[in-house]
Amino acid sequence: MSVRSVLGGRTPAMTSSLASSPLRQSSPMASKFSRLHSTAIRPSQCAAPRVVFRHARPPQHSLNRQNIRAQSTSASGKDDVKLDWNSFFKLRASRRRWSLASSIGTCLVSTTIGVQLLSSQDLESLGAQVMGLDPFVVLGLATAACGAVGWLAGPVVGEGVWGLVYRRFKPSVATKEKEFFDRIRRFRVDPSTNSISNPVPDYYGEKIGSVQGYRQWLKDQRAYNRKRRNFIA
Repeated sequence: MSVRSVLGGRTPAMTSSLASSPLRQSSPMASKFSRLHSTAIRPSQCAAPRVVFRHARPPQHSLNRQNIRAQSTSASGKDDVKLDWNSFFKLRASRRRWSLASSIGTCLVSTTIGVQLLSSQDLESLGAQVMGLDPFVVLGLATAACGAVGWLAGPVVGEGVWGLVYRRFKPSVATKEKEFFDRIRRFRVDPSTNSISNPVPDYYGEKIGSVQGYRQWLKDQRAYNRKRRNFIA
């Protein structure tokens, strides 16, 4: 008796009896049994389970954040407007007009509010007692102080409103303004040799309103240096 026959659970006698039995030769049940026995899966033929490694996907929220950042960068790049120097000087002049108009308006408002407060609180008599001045002088000085506060607060308000109106041009104006003041700092004259006969021509470049005005400013700087050299010689 072999080991294979023992492990299979069959002896030679059983095998011969099954082979010689009429059930195995002619019965359909016997043919089905033999077919199932022949197609049975042996332990050695079992396939090992396959391990599939999947690449880890990045979190969805990081992808959304990257998409939003890319969209904002492209939108900001589209919103930036390139300015030439004439357009920059026009916007600079409009900002100055907005500041001036705002200074006038805030000066009037602060003066009106100050006069109402001074008239209702009777502060001029108290100021006259403390400083020893006439009440009308104290009232005039207090009114002028209220107007000065409004005038100084005007440019802040005006530039803020201008930034809201021209917000598309604000980054480009800031870039051009930095470049403009770098040029002014590089080419302006030395004010240490200033005199009545040879004054410094527009040291901060505030009067420049166009490209032609900038060229004239450069000519004035050269003329100042020429006069200074001739005077020293």
